[in-house]
Amino acid sequence: MKKIILSTTTLFTFSAMQLLSSCAPKNSCDTLVCQNGGTCASEFCSCVTGYDGAQCENKITDRYIGTYAGNTRPRNGQATHKDTVDVYVSANPLTLSLLRRRQPELIFNGVIQSANNSIVINDIIDGANRTVINATLKAASIISHENKILNLNVVEYTNGIKMADFEFSGEYIGR
Repeated sequence: MKKIILSTTTLFTFSAMQLLSSCAPKNSCDTLVCQNGGTCASEFCSCVTGYDGAQCENKITDRYIGTYAGNTRPRNGQATHKDTVDVYVSANPLTLSLLRRRQPELIFNGVIQSANNSIVINDIIDGANRTVINATLKAASIISHENKILNLNVVEYTNGIKMADFEFSGEYIGR
């Protein structure tokens, strides 16, 4: 009889332990692999600056870099002309440079602002000259390269007088 009671008690104890351990909350950080230096906290990846995504798999600059071909429309009555702008990483993690191939001596540097898909470029001030720049990237899916449109607006002033004013709009054509 002792053997039956002992066997029953052991079986009951083992079954209860299995049941309780299967109901214990699981920590998804045990299986969630955060990439690119991200760390798991509260079952989500916390990404380092410059990366996003469920597992920090997306490098934010990859959304923007590439070549955009389109047209520049001067706002001074001159004819619209074909133009190309190259966007490349100039400093990590979120600083980009924009280079118009028609004017390669003028490079605009800016910082990505992910919330509104824009590249914030500080006004360029050189003595009496001031250049105001605004760059935005529009796309159906910002992660995909399909239908990405870069808009670049530039206004140049000398001694407070507008000297140049143009708008570039171009579609992503590759890297």
